Amino acid sequence: MKLRYEFAIMDMGGEYAAVPVGEDADKFHGMLKFNETSAIILEALKEDTTPMKIHLRLKEKYPESTDEEIAEHLVKFLNYLNQQKLLDHISDDERRIFIF
Repeated sequence: MKLRYEFAIMDMGGEYAAVPVGEDADKFHGMLKFNETSAIILEALKEDTTPMKIHLRLKEKYPESTDEEIAEHLVKFLNYLNQQKLLDHISDDERRIFIF
Protein backbone atom coordinates (compact mmCIF):
# COMPACT_ATOMS: atom_id res chain seq x y z
CA MET A 1 0.00 0.00 0.00
CA LYS A 2 1.05 3.60 -0.41
CA LEU A 3 -0.30 7.12 -0.26
CA ARG A 4 -2.54 8.17 -3.13
CA TYR A 5 -1.05 11.69 -3.13
CA GLU A 6 2.43 13.11 -2.69
CA PHE A 7 2.74 15.00 0.59
CA ALA A 8 5.44 17.16 2.14
CA ILE A 9 5.66 16.35 5.84
CA MET A 10 6.75 19.15 8.15
CA ASP A 11 7.73 19.17 11.81
CA MET A 12 6.21 22.25 13.42
CA GLY A 13 7.80 22.09 16.86
CA GLY A 14 6.58 18.65 17.88
CA GLU A 15 3.37 18.74 15.86
CA TYR A 16 3.41 17.51 12.30
CA ALA A 17 1.57 18.55 9.17
CA ALA A 18 1.36 17.14 5.68
CA VAL A 19 0.42 19.21 2.66
CA PRO A 20 -0.01 17.94 -0.87
CA VAL A 21 2.66 19.00 -3.35
CA GLY A 22 3.01 19.23 -7.11
CA GLU A 23 0.02 18.24 -9.19
CA ASP A 24 -1.53 16.57 -6.15
CA ALA A 25 -2.09 20.01 -4.58
CA ASP A 26 -4.85 20.45 -7.18
CA LYS A 27 -6.37 17.04 -6.37
CA PHE A 28 -6.32 17.15 -2.56
CA HIS A 29 -7.25 20.40 -0.88
CA GLY A 30 -6.29 20.63 2.73
CA MET A 31 -3.69 19.70 5.27
CA LEU A 32 -3.27 16.79 7.68
CA LYS A 33 -2.16 17.45 11.27
CA PHE A 34 -0.85 14.60 13.42
CA ASN A 35 1.79 13.36 15.85
CA GLU A 36 5.31 11.98 15.39
CA THR A 37 4.18 8.36 15.17
CA SER A 38 1.75 9.18 12.37
CA ALA A 39 4.53 11.13 10.61
CA ILE A 40 6.66 7.97 10.60
CA ILE A 41 3.76 6.02 9.09
CA LEU A 42 3.18 8.67 6.40
CA GLU A 43 6.90 8.73 5.54
CA ALA A 44 6.82 4.96 5.09
CA LEU A 45 3.72 5.21 2.89
CA LYS A 46 5.44 7.54 0.42
CA GLU A 47 6.64 4.30 -1.20
CA ASP A 48 4.78 1.04 -1.66
CA THR A 49 5.13 -0.84 1.63
CA THR A 50 3.33 -3.27 3.90
CA PRO A 51 1.80 -2.85 7.36
CA MET A 52 4.40 -5.30 8.73
CA LYS A 53 7.29 -3.16 7.44
CA ILE A 54 5.72 -0.07 9.00
CA HIS A 55 5.20 -1.99 12.25
CA LEU A 56 8.90 -2.94 12.31
CA ARG A 57 9.91 0.66 11.67
CA LEU A 58 7.74 1.80 14.58
CA LYS A 59 9.15 -0.94 16.82
CA GLU A 60 12.67 0.37 16.10
CA LYS A 61 11.61 3.90 17.02
CA TYR A 62 9.62 2.86 20.10
CA PRO A 63 11.29 -0.31 21.49
CA GLU A 64 9.56 0.18 24.86
CA SER A 65 6.11 -0.14 23.22
CA THR A 66 4.45 -3.52 22.94
CA ASP A 67 3.56 -5.02 19.59
CA GLU A 68 -0.10 -4.66 20.56
CA GLU A 69 0.25 -0.93 21.28
CA ILE A 70 2.01 -0.36 17.97
CA ALA A 71 -0.51 -2.44 16.04
CA GLU A 72 -3.42 -0.60 17.65
CA HIS A 73 -2.10 2.83 16.60
CA LEU A 74 -1.07 1.58 13.17
CA VAL A 75 -4.45 0.00 12.39
CA LYS A 76 -6.32 3.05 13.65
CA PHE A 77 -4.24 5.45 11.52
CA LEU A 78 -4.31 3.24 8.40
CA ASN A 79 -8.08 2.94 8.73
CA TYR A 80 -8.34 6.73 9.02
CA LEU A 81 -6.20 7.22 5.91
CA ASN A 82 -8.26 4.67 4.02
CA GLN A 83 -11.56 6.28 5.08
CA GLN A 84 -10.24 9.60 3.78
CA LYS A 85 -9.38 7.82 0.49
CA LEU A 86 -5.68 8.58 0.91
CA LEU A 87 -4.36 5.03 0.35
CA ASP A 88 -3.70 3.19 -2.89
CA HIS A 89 -2.54 -0.30 -3.78
CA ILE A 90 -4.08 -2.13 -0.83
CA SER A 91 -3.54 -5.85 -1.34
CA ASP A 92 -6.17 -8.48 -0.58
CA ASP A 93 -3.98 -9.76 2.27
CA GLU A 94 -3.85 -6.28 3.80
CA ARG A 95 -7.62 -6.00 3.52
CA ARG A 96 -7.98 -9.28 5.44
CA ILE A 97 -5.56 -8.26 8.17
CA PHE A 98 -6.82 -4.72 8.70
CA ILE A 99 -10.38 -3.48 8.97
CA PHE A 100 -10.50 -1.22 5.96
